[in-house]
Amino acid sequence: MSLRLRAVLIAGIALVVLWAAAAAWMMQGMRANLDRTLDGRLAMSARMVAGLLEGAALDPNSSPANFTEAVRISGKEGIACEIRALRGEVLARTGSVPSSDFDTLPAGYSTRAVEGRQWRIYILHDNGYQITTADRIDERNVLINDLLRAAGVPFLIAFFGGLAALWIGIGRGLAPLQALREQLRAKKTDDTTPIVLDHAPSELRPVLDAMNGLLGRLARALSSQRAFTDAAAHELRTPLTVIDTHLQVVRLSEGEEAQASLSGAEEGVRRLRRTLDQMMTLARTEAAISEGDECASVLEAVNGVLNRLEEAQRSRLSLTVEGADAGTPMPRSMLETAVRNLVDNAIRYSPDATAIEVKALFNHSDQRCVLTVTDQGPGLSPEQVSQIGRRFWRGDQGRQRQDGAGLGISIVRAIAERFGGVLNLKSREEGGLVAEILIPLSEAANV
Repeated sequence: MSLRLRAVLIAGIALVVLWAAAAAWMMQGMRANLDRTLDGRLAMSARMVAGLLEGAALDPNSSPANFTEAVRISGKEGIACEIRALRGEVLARTGSVPSSDFDTLPAGYSTRAVEGRQWRIYILHDNGYQITTADRIDERNVLINDLLRAAGVPFLIAFFGGLAALWIGIGRGLAPLQALREQLRAKKTDDTTPIVLDHAPSELRPVLDAMNGLLGRLARALSSQRAFTDAAAHELRTPLTVIDTHLQVVRLSEGEEAQASLSGAEEGVRRLRRTLDQMMTLARTEAAISEGDECASVLEAVNGVLNRLEEAQRSRLSLTVEGADAGTPMPRSMLETAVRNLVDNAIRYSPDATAIEVKALFNHSDQRCVLTVTDQGPGLSPEQVSQIGRRFWRGDQGRQRQDGAGLGISIVRAIAERFGGVLNLKSREEGGLVAEILIPLSEAANV
């Protein structure tokens, strides 16, 4: 259902309910007022007849023939008038008066069924006369209903006219949405320029701001994807070129030279496989989380990574824990990947036999764990610290050794940011690098 139709229906239903209640209350009041008005008409008619009789100076004991000559009264169907002497004799009446004993009724207003019809009757005693005026209830109801229908027509006109005006007004009010739809429909796939609407209503501005924000993020994502694709193509082309070169050398040579070329080709294959594995890991950090990958213990994940290291590497590491262990909303596989990449970087770029410190500080008041990996490698300059984390970016040591693909820290940062964590890198004054990752803890912490 369109917004326009929905708004008109809601307004129409509200108007029907409110106007129906108002009309019912008004009709009831009008009916009561009309009844009082018609009753007043009966009383006025009786008093008018009494005034005529008083002006004619007739004796109430005169014969009916004298009244017929002196007072001529007539009435239409449904309206009646009767003059009686107080002794009960009928002196004059309209032809529409039913044969009934009105003398048995009290003075004032009353309702009575006469010959199968309901009559509204008013009786006045004045100067020896009983003057009765009456009208039929059904005729009175016809008059009242006609008046009520006449009063209800403006309500219907106002109701349907209001709905029509509301339909047109809402259509004009939704014109900016029509313009927004046309702009979105006209956009190309790679068009991420902001949407601009002239005279946009205040209710639509937050939507425009949100959409332009989304387009801005999409533009940055597309730019990052293009940069990633270019860097990946360059990074994959290098080992493939090395492999191709060594294979060509193998075809043209024999003996030790051929074996050396095969060794170089194998090294290129290993580097290519590692790069592809890192790219797949980076893609998994942005994929949906699989069930059964919960992490109930941060320490178990950290120890699992450290225990899978070779004995020589494991002997260089020291693990320090402060605070009670707890779980994390971060999947265990991703946490292990982040820890493994940080530890691998520390081992790769630290001199042999130097110590590497791993420290886990659990802070349950802030619901986070600070995991720190400190090495004694060459460290990074402030400019390099600002660059590290970019995909396929490597420092001077990495480029000289032709080792790694420049994705390890990018993966750690992507994992941390996805789950509300933070990765901080800083150089030590005495040499080396401190990698600090803030891991969010689950609410149900093991304290």
